Amino acid sequence: MNKNEEEIVMDDDGMITNLPNDKMLAATLTRLTGKFSTPDETMQVLRRAKEARNFIAHEGASVGDISAVREQHILAHARRLRSAVLELAEGDNIVSQWGFHFEEPRQSLPQDLIDAYPRMIDGWVFGHFGNLLDEEVADSTAMTL
Repeated sequence: MNKNEEEIVMDDDGMITNLPNDKMLAATLTRLTGKFSTPDETMQVLRRAKEARNFIAHEGASVGDISAVREQHILAHARRLRSAVLELAEGDNIVSQWGFHFEEPRQSLPQDLIDAYPRMIDGWVFGHFGNLLDEEVADSTAMTL
């Protein structure tokens, strides 16, 4: 980079909102995001998905010192990991809808699959835990009653 050139740094929102309106990508993103939710909601889901991906990649398997970790700590970590997987699945769902629309522009979206996708991913990844990960929700509900 030359001394006269300035480096422009933008966040995800800035990159999308600053696209020229006369360019194909800007029109396509506007059209696609309008179909699924408002652009702000879409960006929030995608931002949470990015953060969830980072958690999964960097902390997902880290439960601490294996000699000191206890069952409740593992379950609490698994609950946090489960939440991250769900957020990542929701973001993936949006991106997959965009990809489907690009590949099959004349076909309607498979709405049943779109609606079921996060639950399917949860069952595939965490189904072997049975109800163990749901106990915290039941315990916290019992405490507030």
